[in-house]
Amino acid sequence: MPGSFLKSGAAVKGVLPSWAHELLHDSLSTRGCFSIGDDDITDEGYTIRYASPWFCDLFQCESSECCGKRCCNFAGYNCMAGNSITVAKTLGMDVQEAKTRVQFALEHFVQQGKMCRGTWDKPSSGVGYGLVLASNRSGEPFVCEIMLSSRSELRTNWGYTVVLHRDATNEVPVRKLLEAACPGGGFDQLVQQQKLRFLRRFISIGIDSRSAVLCFQQTALDMWTGSVIAKARVTAANAQGSLPASEYLLEQDRLSTQHSFGICDCGVTHEGVTIRYASPGCCDLFELDASDLGGARCQKVVGYQFVSRHVGALAAQVGMDLQQVKEGLQVMHDSIIQEINLSMGSWDKPSSHFGCALGLCYKAKGGTFFVLEFDMLSRTEPHTGWPYFACFHRDVTHEVPVKRLL
Repeated sequence: MPGSFLKSGAAVKGVLPSWAHELLHDSLSTRGCFSIGDDDITDEGYTIRYASPWFCDLFQCESSECCGKRCCNFAGYNCMAGNSITVAKTLGMDVQEAKTRVQFALEHFVQQGKMCRGTWDKPSSGVGYGLVLASNRSGEPFVCEIMLSSRSELRTNWGYTVVLHRDATNEVPVRKLLEAACPGGGFDQLVQQQKLRFLRRFISIGIDSRSAVLCFQQTALDMWTGSVIAKARVTAANAQGSLPASEYLLEQDRLSTQHSFGICDCGVTHEGVTIRYASPGCCDLFELDASDLGGARCQKVVGYQFVSRHVGALAAQVGMDLQQVKEGLQVMHDSIIQEINLSMGSWDKPSSHFGCALGLCYKAKGGTFFVLEFDMLSRTEPHTGWPYFACFHRDVTHEVPVKRLL
């Protein structure tokens, strides 16, 4: 099936509703043409993190050429700047006038994107719509119909934008678009008329436009966690490359308990780092569900702030003064945050420091205190350019008893 979800890589678990199979048909997007990007739209568009094979076909580019780039390099003013003379001559317009009108259409699209973005923790339920002048590698201009929506990936809480693209030149010729793209030119009316046609196509096949993009959740999840973890597995298996030898050993049982590790954002406060992925071994070690860990600050769910709520029981267990236990926990917390900061570096220059720290943790279900060894480092994922912080865990209570650590 051309443009089907299975071929596009956007398959999800379970039986899909009928509209899901229709969403990427030619009637809604050109040959299953879609992209997924950061929820950070600016005057240069959004940063592309995933481009479907049909996106690459439509814009005549390779995936490696567009991922990590702002979308305006492929749709809108930036990509059209080099072809403005040809477009102007074809339409009988002044070159500067043509550029101004292309920019006008782009700004309208950016405004739509910002309106439907929402906030990082509360993505909007709105669906943005726009018409822009685009160009493929051969320099041929065409009118690109764009539908976009902001969502939050269910398991990693990553805020992202999913965008469908369709070549609408046969319905809105290039000349018609540019003639309307000016103040008082009726551009809003043109876009609204085309949007109504677009929505009627949804309604005709029973698609709820506000929920349709949820079918891209699995692609978004795979894009972030899958590429990071798969890369780590390949690297560990080959034990070759430019990474330090210590990284190849991180998932061995002698360095992490039951392959317990977490992947986090590179942003540390006194509450630690924000957890974006927790391995099954990590959930088992802390006796928590992935939903308890994902999106939470580490010190609030497994570290200092969590343990401090049980400080009375801890003092009684080890036979120490309550104030002495509190002071010991604070020293551990400060040491861990210091190691995280040393391992972090900056977003564009991750640190090469390999951090290691000891901390006291608590298993809520079993009511057990244990000593945890943290091995930590920060890296930039090579495929997406995402800076992340990785932390590997090992229960070392048999080597360092709780009272000795305190």
